[in-house]
Amino acid sequence: MARKGSRMLGGYTIGYLYYAITLYIVSGLLIIYIDASDLGKDKKKKKEWKISRFIGCFNIAAGVLMWVWDIVID
Repeated sequence: MARKGSRMLGGYTIGYLYYAITLYIVSGLLIIYIDASDLGKDKKKKKEWKISRFIGCFNIAAGVLMWVWDIVID
């Protein structure tokens, strides 16, 4: 049975939502773990460190919100 919002093509559903959710969360964690931790060591790059943390947290929040929205819609 097709989920709401997914398209049917020859009887198969096409949905990339869980792929996108995974990408958002994993990329956010990697940005925080690799980029922000590396920039945090250099005191001259405080602005870059803040931006990197913001982007990482934004990606994680977007992925979680998309996941929660999918649960609410279903």
